[in-house]
Amino acid sequence: MKKIYGVSVDFIDGFNESARSTYPDEFICFHRAYDGVIKEMVLVPGSIYGESHSFINDWMSPIDFQKSGSAHSHPGYSNEPSDADLNYFSHMGGVHFITCRPYDRRSWKAYDSVGRVTDLELIF
Repeated sequence: MKKIYGVSVDFIDGFNESARSTYPDEFICFHRAYDGVIKEMVLVPGSIYGESHSFINDWMSPIDFQKSGSAHSHPGYSNEPSDADLNYFSHMGGVHFITCRPYDRRSWKAYDSVGRVTDLELIF
């Protein structure tokens, strides 16, 4: 996987809009990066959006060498990872986003596979 240094504002806006549309349930997806910038959501059939959890069927995901991690929402005002989130991050690798209310350009954080905050440039 190529080093990720940035995230497209279009990805962040789409991710937050998806989170708003599934609220009060959590939203979840994978994402793709091109040339070190996360640009696209990957929606997987059979994903489950619940009030206190979300579930994505990894085995339904297409073979994708550009897949660079996951993104999900929290229905409250915290974008800190839960123990379950940290466990998931550690098994997948890559960059993982969590967004929270009010689901805007300042409400997200990115984490690495061990749960450390990862600073990414927002690309307009």
